[in-house]
Amino acid sequence: MLKSKWLIIYFITLLADLILIGLQMEPYRYATKPLLMLILAVYFLSARTPMPQNRRLIMFAALLFSFAGDVLLLFNNLFLPGLIAFLCAHICYIVFFLKIRYTNPPVVLCRYPLIFLNAALLIGFIMFMLPYLGSMLIPVMVYCTVIFIMVQSVLHCFHFRTQPAAWYCMTGAVLFMISDSLIAVDKFYHPLPAGGIWVMLTYGLAQCGLVYGSIKYFSS
Repeated sequence: MLKSKWLIIYFITLLADLILIGLQMEPYRYATKPLLMLILAVYFLSARTPMPQNRRLIMFAALLFSFAGDVLLLFNNLFLPGLIAFLCAHICYIVFFLKIRYTNPPVVLCRYPLIFLNAALLIGFIMFMLPYLGSMLIPVMVYCTVIFIMVQSVLHCFHFRTQPAAWYCMTGAVLFMISDSLIAVDKFYHPLPAGGIWVMLTYGLAQCGLVYGSIKYFSS
């Protein structure tokens, strides 16, 4: 079930959403954007993989929170609730991947150079954005910290040399971080050329990478 009609439908819907962004047909995205996480959730639930029920529920919750975030962010005045929804999604992902870490012996040792690199990028990004965040400073700092932890939880739960699924999840986590960074820059600093397309492309690939990689891990 790794290759599924639902994945094909997902990427067709993502492509349609990107085209609508490019054509500046935002009202039609009320149909395409919310569908993405629903389709990915159906793909996830239909995958016949021996995943423990509690992990399945946590991943499903992450997709539901992401769906809520997608819907909320369609409205400019609901940015903060949308941010909170995605914060909850990241927390679900953190719990999901930490559970893999401690049931995937031997426990992966801390990869300190990558931890420090990620932390340096996080601090640098926050320092760069600091003058532009205004009243959103604390929410954005909290969100950045949580996504940093999410990336680290993926980085430290797999054995990359022997578990190919790790690369899908890691790529997804990094793309998620990039997507969220693009949103912050585009919203608070300066609109990016084709910013909406880049945000949605990295986000769509990120979510798919996390879900596909997780299914692949439990199927191996």
